[in-house]
Amino acid sequence: MPSRLRRRPGYKTRPGVMELSRELGLLRSRDLEAHGVPRTQLRLMLSLGSLREVAPGVWAHRYMPPDAVLVAAKRVPRGVLCLKSALWLHGLLPEEPAEVWMAIGERARKPRWSQPPLHVARFSGPALSEGIEHRTFHGVSVRVYGVAKTIADLFKYRNKLGYPVAVRALRAGLLSGRCSEEDVLRFAAICRVGKSVAPYLEVIRARKGRELDLLAAQRASGTSAQRPEPWLTVPGSGPVVLPPGAAMPDLE
Repeated sequence: MPSRLRRRPGYKTRPGVMELSRELGLLRSRDLEAHGVPRTQLRLMLSLGSLREVAPGVWAHRYMPPDAVLVAAKRVPRGVLCLKSALWLHGLLPEEPAEVWMAIGERARKPRWSQPPLHVARFSGPALSEGIEHRTFHGVSVRVYGVAKTIADLFKYRNKLGYPVAVRALRAGLLSGRCSEEDVLRFAAICRVGKSVAPYLEVIRARKGRELDLLAAQRASGTSAQRPEPWLTVPGSGPVVLPPGAAMPDLE
């Protein structure tokens, strides 16, 4: 006997909430609405323990690492991870910062929530729009500044974060092949810190010029000189782990 239950059109082609969580990594109400997933499925999976709320209005699979940077990127999709958070994602900072550093526009509304802890930096013009890279971690799309742009930003925030962080990032970024001197100078000009960066570039060039020339030659010939990209640990609250055989750049 055929069922008398009436189902909405397209129910066979709509993804379920669990399938959607595996695809997107983190879920928000707008994701459910965009894919036509009823909230009853969400409540059911939460009650069964298959999903969990990692932040107000953000849900994830129970095995999904609750990384603060991923939650912040999901809650502020137009923001860009910057400074210490960008440095950590690029594997140039050994420990995850206590706060998520995120850049937004000068006139953008500041997010008002406490989970995860967020430190907002307001950028404008090319300093906001240039140097953005799009990455995906555990299915979550993340906007993060590249290594060279992050180094320039660190010099711009040197009075707040200190010179040592910026100088170590500059040395590590250059000697690991993740950026070039030209890239750093270009973004330093955009951030108006060229005069602050130049003396440190000269010192690194004087001490490590042969290594920098070798890396530049490898880039010119198309040979990959960059070390393997780091990935986030599980659980995600831990430090960045590099692939087997790769070591953290010397920061001393």
